[in-house]
Amino acid sequence: MKRNLFAIVLISVLLTGCNGLSKMKSNSNRVRYQANPNPVETMDDKVVVKFIGQIPEKYFDKHCAMFIQPVFTWEGGNIPLDPITLKGEKVAGDGTIINYANGGRFTYSDMFDFKPGMETGRVTLTPIGYKAKTTDEDARFADDVKRDDKGVEFAPVLLSDGVNNTSSWVDIKGNISISPINYNKTQGIVETADIYFLNGTSELDWDFSMNQKFDARNTVENLKRIMLEQGLPKQISITGWASPEGEETANVGVSKNRADVATAQLNRILDEVLTAMARRAKIKPQDVDYYKYQQLKQLVITTRAAGEDWVHFVVMVEASEIQDKHAIINIVETQQNVIKREQMIRNMAEVYDELQDDIFPSLRRAQIALYYSEARKTDAELAKIASLNPAKLTFDELMYAAYINYNYDTKLKYYKWATENHSSEWAAWNNAGAVAFYLGDYDEAERYLNVARDLNPHNPDVLNNTGLLCLAQKDYALSKYYFEEAKRQGSSDADANMPILNLKRGNYDEAQRALKGTPCTYNLAFAQLMNEETGTAIRTLDCCLDQNCDVNYLRAVAYARLGDKTNALKNLQASIDENYEYKKRAAVDTEFREYWDDEEFKLIVKLY
Repeated sequence: MKRNLFAIVLISVLLTGCNGLSKMKSNSNRVRYQANPNPVETMDDKVVVKFIGQIPEKYFDKHCAMFIQPVFTWEGGNIPLDPITLKGEKVAGDGTIINYANGGRFTYSDMFDFKPGMETGRVTLTPIGYKAKTTDEDARFADDVKRDDKGVEFAPVLLSDGVNNTSSWVDIKGNISISPINYNKTQGIVETADIYFLNGTSELDWDFSMNQKFDARNTVENLKRIMLEQGLPKQISITGWASPEGEETANVGVSKNRADVATAQLNRILDEVLTAMARRAKIKPQDVDYYKYQQLKQLVITTRAAGEDWVHFVVMVEASEIQDKHAIINIVETQQNVIKREQMIRNMAEVYDELQDDIFPSLRRAQIALYYSEARKTDAELAKIASLNPAKLTFDELMYAAYINYNYDTKLKYYKWATENHSSEWAAWNNAGAVAFYLGDYDEAERYLNVARDLNPHNPDVLNNTGLLCLAQKDYALSKYYFEEAKRQGSSDADANMPILNLKRGNYDEAQRALKGTPCTYNLAFAQLMNEETGTAIRTLDCCLDQNCDVNYLRAVAYARLGDKTNALKNLQASIDENYEYKKRAAVDTEFREYWDDEEFKLIVKLY
């Protein structure tokens, strides 16, 4: 009788347990799972999966456990994430207890490395329920629970469809530090005389305010005195320039005409000088013309129409008190398209008037230069020699040739040659590393900067560039160390780069506060967007100096978040027009998921 009673009780318990598990399975749709955010996002190049589970009251059997393991699936495979175990009130072992009467709530968080192609991946989970006295602490995968604990699969759940990768689009190039150039262009010049001109003209007007300001007429006449005292120079160069505004071809023509005006003045002065020299030498009147001819034959005179004077523009801006001078110089050094470069500077309305008043007038000139020793090579000559036979240039000449070249691939070529042939010069290694970093070749940048640090370990330029490299390599602790060391050594570039480190770490509030001193910049707009200040981010993007593909794309994302389809697709199209590769990015970007089935959007991202 006792044995029969025990069997009845055992069967009753088993049936109750089975009924409890079956009931949980049949009612599994009552359990709510909410990914936060949805879709899941990347942070610091990792996919972060977070969700909240809400268990309803009178659902979770006291004698059951539930094994939950999210799985990320994409075209490249699948990644099982860390599992979590929930358990009823009568189950021992590890796990989160869920009360039968009241239900319960649990949170989950895990992350894994992001790879290109994961943008369309999905996070799913299939809960496995099982009856247990204690949880299976050895289980690592769902199959373990199904095999060892006779686990039962519940209905699958889609947590997230897609991965938002917007956090990775931080501009990490920052402010690279190019070491100072020691090349002195004026060495060998005894005297120069400049003639200034009104904007867009080549008419000689000695009463023009700039000519009056610099006493240009007397300076030109002073060349006569010099030549009468010291004799004819070995070489005379005449160069005409234009200020960097307006149409480039027209400016080349203007600079040529200005050089012609200076040539006429030189010819007049030379004739007067040679006439006086002939008189001193007591040359017979009938032989004076031949005497002048013989003297001129020995004199080398070069004339050059230099066009827009960007080199002196940068020098003058750097020496000025203009508030945004570093932004202006950065535009000149990074924007190779001259027309776009001029427009970006013109867009800086607050400082453009200062440029027109204080910088441009000094660049609209022609110069006569007398050389009594070997003359320095012109910029054009340096560029030509550097490209054909850099061995003919001194170290300082080669470094200067790299500095004035606006093509970064060519810069790197010159700096690389300098490291190979002047291996003890730390500046060559630093500049090569900085340019390699800017071009995205981090392995090469590391090789160059390692040598630069060995040669000059406390140099602020080297430290700042190393900080940028560490940031790109995701070694944030070391990046911070180098930036702070560079700041202690006086680097202003490092101070400007620190906010990028916070952006990569997801410290958007801190980064935004630090970037307030640099308005109208991409990274400030990025911080504002990530802080959900979408309208403010759009205004910042609108005033960015360089309206490039990145600015247009981020603005498209901002408008998409506001539900403004017209402006979102307009800016997306502008971005793709400049960079065709952005078609592929936009096609899988969850920021545009509302438009994935839109015919206009599909036409924009269609690959041909």
